[in-house]
Amino acid sequence: MENLSIRKAIKEDLNSILKIKKQVHKLYAEKRPDLYKVSGVLYSEEFLKSFFENNKKVILVTISDNEIIAYSFLEFIDVNIPMMVERKYIYIHDFAVSKKYRNQGIASGLLIHIEEYAREKGALKLELAVHLFSQEAIKLYKKIGFTPRAVRMEKELDSDKKN
Repeated sequence: MENLSIRKAIKEDLNSILKIKKQVHKLYAEKRPDLYKVSGVLYSEEFLKSFFENNKKVILVTISDNEIIAYSFLEFIDVNIPMMVERKYIYIHDFAVSKKYRNQGIASGLLIHIEEYAREKGALKLELAVHLFSQEAIKLYKKIGFTPRAVRMEKELDSDKKN
């Protein structure tokens, strides 16, 4: 794909970012209705504001022909507590590509850019969480070198009553 650029988002980009988020969120609501619901509000204003007012947070956007086609919410985290090994990493809070631009290398390109950004900031790792139903995303992350580190588990407490 030609004419691609990646830059730091500005507040005026939020409507375009949220359009992409709505596409992705619809899938989440379908796959995990026990956790997600269709809603006009996808992030709190405070959460969004923090990415423009905190120098440890940033939103990166991929642009093609003046259109935002992908985004990623990033946070630089510096772990420095006695019980843990000191480490610096970038946490990917959210990552999405517009539906019509998927499977064209956009996600891989943005992730490579995030790696470069992380190195510039002195991070030693990238970390993210991904739902198990997102098999395409998991495949992509593994392809570019991510490895599983933990499994988050859940148990429905009402499930005991059903048996």
